[in-house]
Amino acid sequence: MSVHAHGAPQKSGAYVLELALEAPLELSFGRFQGGRVFTLAPGRVYYVGSALAGRLPSRLLRHATRAAGPPHRLRAELLRHFEGLGWTVRPPARKTLHWHADHLMESPAELAAVYLFYGDAPREAFLEEALRALGAEPLAPGLGAGDRPGGSHVLWAPAPLPLLPGS
Repeated sequence: MSVHAHGAPQKSGAYVLELALEAPLELSFGRFQGGRVFTLAPGRVYYVGSALAGRLPSRLLRHATRAAGPPHRLRAELLRHFEGLGWTVRPPARKTLHWHADHLMESPAELAAVYLFYGDAPREAFLEEALRALGAEPLAPGLGAGDRPGGSHVLWAPAPLPLLPGS
């Protein structure tokens, strides 16, 4: 199972997306740093985000949908997870690239795992620090973290990190 949940299920919370990068990847994040191209080595890329006010299921299904090409394989498992909780959800039929995460999710990197942290409080800073403590490196200050100057919601690690016990 690649969807890992912590806390009492609710439609709000923070999350970490883990993408498997099998080959080097050159990627820009829209207009971030003037369209700078980042070169990522094989390993794992982590994106930290949150969706409050009941938007968690739709946000995650959106992330798992590609604007061009088939969705991430994990989208079906996410959908089953939410439906298993009795939630009526529907993945988007299409999406446009808007957030920094969209550019990452559109890349050839495949969504390998989703970590859900149910709750009403924003936890991106805490999760970023936890990833750093486990050895992940931020790609650039401000990337994906416009709300936190100096923070980065996109991090890289050479191998999968144990984010939850048993993961």
